[in-house]
Amino acid sequence: MPPELLCAGRCVGQAGAAQAWHCPSGQGHSVWDAVRMPLGAGTPVDVQRREDSATEGSRRLILAANRDEFYSRPSKLADFWGNNNEILSGLDMEEGKEGGTWLGISTRGKLAALTNYLQPQLDRQARGRGTYGLSNALLETPWRKLCFGKQLFLEAVERSQALPKDVLIANLLDVLNNEEAQLPDPAIEDQGREYVQPVLSKYAAVCVRCPGYGTRTNTIILVDADGHVTFTERSMMDKDLSHWETRTYEFTLQN
Repeated sequence: MPPELLCAGRCVGQAGAAQAWHCPSGQGHSVWDAVRMPLGAGTPVDVQRREDSATEGSRRLILAANRDEFYSRPSKLADFWGNNNEILSGLDMEEGKEGGTWLGISTRGKLAALTNYLQPQLDRQARGRGTYGLSNALLETPWRKLCFGKQLFLEAVERSQALPKDVLIANLLDVLNNEEAQLPDPAIEDQGREYVQPVLSKYAAVCVRCPGYGTRTNTIILVDADGHVTFTERSMMDKDLSHWETRTYEFTLQN
């Protein structure tokens, strides 16, 4: 039985994702408002806000995210959707839940993501998790792979000013595809109990590789000081771990 999904906002569908963020309070989430976010779930999402002046190569936002999901769950690769093609995202195509997404950005600068919470049963009275950094756990639960992924991410970000964009993207993809199990981790074991035990050695890595389930999409979003967005998605094709396709979209945020 897959982990139950708790949605942190108004979302369509139930696309599983290893994602979350930390944004200031307020209505919606703007890439201009995003702050540094220590993230990790089945794998981490990390967001870094840059306060640099608008010099060449400076970046307002750096996001690295993995989508962990059953390999057999149908979905569409990232593209522009909506009446005015304003939303760039992948689409969940699970029958009866078509149209949901796990991560998307609009041309007006709104960013949305959702995450699973690993537990045997869904608590429908639970409060939304809001505007905090989280993994597939409660707020601030220090899973070792979360801490490990955050450190790798921050090291890449620290070097980002001196790196060409394509090199930074390649480095972040390496972070998202790290399969080193971060064990022992009592926090994961206690929360997942018997559900996670059979796959613990795989689930405790930034990149999850379980039978029939795991990391099937890597996404990198970069926003520079001028509002230029580079959206790179690397996706598994045909449920084949040896077959991946990478797409990159670029556009400038509208005012």
